[in-house]
Amino acid sequence: METEYLKKESPKILIVDDISINVEILENILSNEGYEVLGALSVEEAINIMKKTLPSLILSDLSMPEIDGLEFCRMVKSNPKTRDIPFVFISVLDTSEEKEQAFLSGAVDYIPKPFDAVEVVMRVNNHLNSYRLQQEMASYNRMMHKLVEEQKKQIEREQENRLRALAKIMEKRNKGMGNRLENLGHNAKLLAQSLQLLPSYENEISDEFVETIEVASMLYDIGSLVIPDITWAKGNTDDISDTEYIKRHITEGAEILEEISSGQGNSRFLSMAIKIVKYHHTHWDGTGYPALREKDIPLEARITSLAITFDALTGKENNDNAYSVEESIQIINEKGGRVFDPDIVRVFGKIWRQMKTL
Repeated sequence: METEYLKKESPKILIVDDISINVEILENILSNEGYEVLGALSVEEAINIMKKTLPSLILSDLSMPEIDGLEFCRMVKSNPKTRDIPFVFISVLDTSEEKEQAFLSGAVDYIPKPFDAVEVVMRVNNHLNSYRLQQEMASYNRMMHKLVEEQKKQIEREQENRLRALAKIMEKRNKGMGNRLENLGHNAKLLAQSLQLLPSYENEISDEFVETIEVASMLYDIGSLVIPDITWAKGNTDDISDTEYIKRHITEGAEILEEISSGQGNSRFLSMAIKIVKYHHTHWDGTGYPALREKDIPLEARITSLAITFDALTGKENNDNAYSVEESIQIINEKGGRVFDPDIVRVFGKIWRQMKTL
């Protein structure tokens, strides 16, 4: 759209000089070339014009009362809306120091007085062409960035759909599981959203993190797909003593996801899922597996670990010894600071009524 605008309308040139005859001379020269000229006898007047109409080129005198050309140039270049507009001084720059100051302020050129019509037109044309090309390139870059972002989102949607399908396979393999993985994803997302409201986590948990953990957490037990006769209900409780099972299902699960990831590029879903698979059996006090402790454990794994346990304790499918919600809450509270991150336990205590159970 910006490129079309530059093609359809005559470029606007702002001329700023406190001597009106200079403005008139330049206006005559440039108007004959088909340019639309905006004249100002002071910087203040020029600024008011620019609030309504942005020019494609500024021609400004150097020496003017109150606000001079150097200060005006600095003002133009410090504003993100105007900094790309070519700024050309119209002045008698007698010394190298004056020329250096002009270019250091952000000017791209200067046109000496008295004006030579041919030189004025040639320099103006050159800078307008450069500006037009710059605007076209900026427009093209924005378009390409938008296309890349759209493609990235499409790829992420496809990756998310594949991982959700993989979670469905896990549910079908374990008959009677029902919607437990979906519930787990919901609960992990809810815990992450609630933690995000705490000042200490607002920079650590982004909206993208919240969206990602909902899907990634559902794959925590993917290693069970290649381990025979293992029921989903083993969960993440202190009752599990089979260290070999834990190591094997972590190793197998991570290998499955890493193999999928090798052909998917940089997937935030897979990257987070791998961390969850590897570390959801860790304990806050370092007694779990692997033997990480406290905040050395990835946050997504600490969140998912509690969500897994809550589901395992309350889940009635394949678990005749399921606890009531109240009993489950008490068990989790007792494990705060030992098995679970105490911050997550405190948040859990405030939102457990919104968490899903079967």
